[in-house]
Parts: sequence; structure tokens; C-alpha cells
Amino acid sequence: MRVHFISAYYSERANKHIKKRPPEYWESYMFVWAVKFGTYKNKFLIQMKNRTVKVTAANIGVAREMFGLFIAYCLNKDDSEVEDDVLLIPVPSKDALKNAATYRSLEMLEEAMVGRDFEDRVTDGVRWTKKLAKSHEGGHHNREYWKPHLEVIADVDGKDVVLIDDVLSTGGTLLAMMEVLEEAGANVLFAVVCGKTVYDCQLKPYGRQEIELVNEIHEYEGE
Repeated sequence: MRVHFISAYYSERANKHIKKRPPEYWESYMFVWAVKFGTYKNKFLIQMKNRTVKVTAANIGVAREMFGLFIAYCLNKDDSEVEDDVLLIPVPSKDALKNAATYRSLEMLEEAMVGRDFEDRVTDGVRWTKKLAKSHEGGHHNREYWKPHLEVIADVDGKDVVLIDDVLSTGGTLLAMMEVLEEAGANVLFAVVCGKTVYDCQLKPYGRQEIELVNEIHEYEGE
């Protein structure tokens, strides 16, 4: 599965155990944090190709706007093979339980896509069957752990799907999502995430990039 991302998310683990974030990686870290939670923490800069945006408490919503712009770009690329009836399905955040009225990652995607192409294709497609520990709690969890607890709740049979998430770390949840959706008859085209977790400074803090996700990624020596 191709995964497109726009930011290098220098992880908290790397910041604590390897070396402190350089200033430019604090910018991308804060960008991904603002996209994920939609709330203000500290001011930062978003560095796009032809645009630099200073983000403060007064315009914090621009972070999700910029992520929506990137999603739309990925969907409209000449080689994307995305049709008008595609479903944009967020990877469910941990509050996406079956009886919840809404959840964080769905709200993130809805807000990011306001006024964009494919805004009406945002779909609440997959929920958790029960409350689970966070990824960093209770040891390492892989796709085999997550998959049995994901339930497809939308009609995806025969439909194209693009997955949306805030951060790609190991990729376990994304791979589990792809498997449960394909077993329900969906055709998963690719995924778009805001940030890819990094443990070094080899990737630029900002820049359109993609990787091919086949197996889980374990870049940190402690994993």
C-alpha cells in the first residue's frame, strides 16, 4: 500500500532517548500535533512548497486546512486513479467505539476537507469493537492484535477506498485497516497521513513524500 505524507514527525521517544529535536523538527512536530488534536499548544510555522504560514492560537484551524489541501492533492494527482465515488475513511482513533456519536479522527478529516474536492466522500467506515490500550501501552501491538477489534460499519463492497490518518508510525493499524476493508469487499487504493514518525533527521521536516507499506516498520532500536 502506498502511503503519502507531508511531514517528518520526530518522535517523542527519539527526543527523549536519542537526541533533542532540532528547531525545524519542532515545527513539523507541532504541525502534526495540531492536525491530530485541532487545538493550540504553541506557535509554529508550516513550510509548504510556495508558502510559509505562521500558526498561532488565532488561526490554529489552518493546520487542518493545510492537511486537507495535501489530501486533495493526493486524490487529484494524474496517477491516483481516484474516481468521484471514492470513500475517504479515517483510521479510527481510540474513542471511535461503536456507540460513539463521533470521534477525533473523523472530526479531523471532516474539518480538513471542508471546501475541498471529495468533501462529501468522508465516510465513517470502521469502528473499534471495544476500548483498547494506546499503542505505547501494554507492550508492542501489531496488526494481528488490532485487526480482530476493527469492525467495518459502512457498505464498502465493490468500492474504492482511501485511508486517512494523522501519523504513520509502525503502520500496524493501517495494515489491519486495509485487511478488514478488503475482506469486506473494498478496494483500498492508498493512504494519506499527515506525518511519518522518524527517529533521525534524514527526512526533511516538510515535503511531499511517499513510501510503500508492505510490512510493519520498526525503525527504533527498542522496538
